[in-house]
Amino acid sequence: MYLGRARNAATAATADHCLFDFWNPHATHRIKLLSFAIFKTGAGAAADSIRCRRATARGTPGSTVTPDIDNHSERAIAPPSGVLLDLAAFTTQPTLDASDIAPGWVASAFAASGLRWHYPGGFVVPPGTGLACIQVAATAWPASEISFDWLEDW
Repeated sequence: MYLGRARNAATAATADHCLFDFWNPHATHRIKLLSFAIFKTGAGAAADSIRCRRATARGTPGSTVTPDIDNHSERAIAPPSGVLLDLAAFTTQPTLDASDIAPGWVASAFAASGLRWHYPGGFVVPPGTGLACIQVAATAWPASEISFDWLEDW
């Protein structure tokens, strides 16, 4: 199992701006995302809300975290997929499927409000795709702490 986290920068104040994209760059290897969490480190706007969609092409993120051997629960092997965590603020948004995937969520405007979402049985991220979380409203989402746990050896 792998565990990762990052701090996200605030997004641009545009509707459907991507907060993060958990991206699988591998040509053949699948990833099973078990859960993710996002918690604001600063106050946001009233009725901040998010939704998730499958990404079919990477955008241009503000920053990227590349997990390594340190992220493995036994410190045994770096993620074979080369998984990437792309973070806001994106200058070019990822290409997204039209359908929303759970969760959809409305956050409190207060700092430290957040969500931990568990996918029972895991959520498969096929090669060349990602799971993107996007803000709904045209308001800036504040900087946030984001964490993930996933499997690559299943």
